[in-house]
Amino acid sequence: MRPRADAQFESKGVDGEPPTQRSFEGVAECYAPPSAPKSSPQGAPRSSPHGAPRSSPHGAPSSAPRSSSLGEALGDGAGVRSSRSSAVPPTLEGVPPEARGQALRERGHLLLRRNDYASAGRDYDEALAVYRASGDVIGQAQVLMDRGALRLREGAAVQAVRDYDEAFALFQTAGDRAGEGEALRARGFARAEEGDLGGAVCDYDQAIQLFQLLGDREPLKARAAPRKTAAPGESDKEGGSARASEPPRARVYGAAHGRALKARGDLRVRLRNLPGAARDYSSALALFQGAGDRAGQASVLKARGDMRLGQDNVSGAARDYDWALTLYQATDDHLGQASVLKARGDLRSRQEDLTGAERDYDQALELFTGMRDLLGQAAVLKARGDLRARQEDLVDAVRDYDRALALFRAGFERRGQAAVLKARGDLRRKQFELVAELVGVAAADAADLEEALADYDQALTLFNALEDGGGQAGVLKVRGDLARIQGDLGAALELYLDAKRLLEVSGNASELSAVLAEIARTHALAGRAAEARGAAEQALARADRATSAEVRELAEAVLGGQIAARRDECSTRDPRSPRGFRRS
Repeated sequence: MRPRADAQFESKGVDGEPPTQRSFEGVAECYAPPSAPKSSPQGAPRSSPHGAPRSSPHGAPSSAPRSSSLGEALGDGAGVRSSRSSAVPPTLEGVPPEARGQALRERGHLLLRRNDYASAGRDYDEALAVYRASGDVIGQAQVLMDRGALRLREGAAVQAVRDYDEAFALFQTAGDRAGEGEALRARGFARAEEGDLGGAVCDYDQAIQLFQLLGDREPLKARAAPRKTAAPGESDKEGGSARASEPPRARVYGAAHGRALKARGDLRVRLRNLPGAARDYSSALALFQGAGDRAGQASVLKARGDMRLGQDNVSGAARDYDWALTLYQATDDHLGQASVLKARGDLRSRQEDLTGAERDYDQALELFTGMRDLLGQAAVLKARGDLRARQEDLVDAVRDYDRALALFRAGFERRGQAAVLKARGDLRRKQFELVAELVGVAAADAADLEEALADYDQALTLFNALEDGGGQAGVLKVRGDLARIQGDLGAALELYLDAKRLLEVSGNASELSAVLAEIARTHALAGRAAEARGAAEQALARADRATSAEVRELAEAVLGGQIAARRDECSTRDPRSPRGFRRS
């Protein structure tokens, strides 16, 4: 999987009304007691691919909360909304054969919420077999949507795409056009996760076009009344009249249309098409408002807040986060609240409101912990560790990083692990540098240096496996910094040049500017004035509004000749790791 930037590891919510312990018990009660009134032979109403009961409009407005894009692609069972979802999954005792498929789905959702992916997968597989045996096409499609969600959570995006392909074909066979749209939207997300951004755009576009064709409301065929047995010679007109007597039902597609637009907006943010993303978010917000879907509104506001924060529109992001938090509180969506609190903590941290940021992180952590959301807890702990590192509370920062790393490993989240390892390595490097400045490199504690290098090596391995050029470049740069501090200018320059090549591909101007400034300093320290001047000029030319003042000052210092060459490069080299920075 490709989670977003390293601050975005929170576990996600769901679309529609996800099954809970209470809803499962409602199914069982319909059948278990022999004396209880029995339901129709078809069994209890089944959930739609995204949680709405089959007897209700597909994708109809619901108070069920969602968080961000992954949850909206996953559908049922992708996340946890409240503490009751952590209840022990029930047995299937007393559930008759005709309701077994739905009961297995419901239990699978509960197991998924408990991060028991293997057991959830077995239930989904068995439910699929039940529906295939009975010839229930819609039931098969719905379970495939569930299993695709599970595979996305497991990081198996390619297999998720296959499940969504099959679900899409089954919805087509059944003539369920809204189901087709939901399958296209989910497949679009899975394709984006596997790196097929072009395919994701096509799927989102098709889903949006389909919902536009359906309109926000589509009348269904009139429900047939029970047909009477005609007496000899009696006309069948009365029976026909009875079948047409009930008014047609209406299906509401505004919320489903909004989810597709919101998903495309998320992808456009990823592709840096921010004007297009803003338009999609505005349209999605209007659709959710029209459908009365407060959870949908909140998910869009959270996403738009994230986009605005990335654009340095801090006031706009703050308004969106506050509004989203109010809506999530109104729908009792603990997962949504935790996600927004974490984002607002990031915003307050950027504004230097460290007390407010820590308060938001503490609240978010409490909510994620109550819901047993491992990745949500890990994301908050990583952010709080960053905050404590800024406050020079190094002991608590390391404690938060250690806990976050353990949780990311438990959740098989490699990008999160890499980000924490990089941050912890930075903290240990900072400790080493502080001591080295006071007592000299040779007298500094070797343990801090070795631990920092070990963290950087692990982080680099993970970023390499993820093909994350930006992440690799970040680690290479800090390893170059360590090499320079130890006096190994040759190793430092090699590492900086490797980072520069990666950043030229990724297009991160501020990071590239910072690396070029370090290259300029390294050349200056080595006595190569012409190369130093060229690199410093490039650093200033590549600088953007995100480039720090320190980077600009460093480049200007090189241009001003304020960084003198060392007389003997080797005289200050630390013999403990002469070329150890190239281990990878």
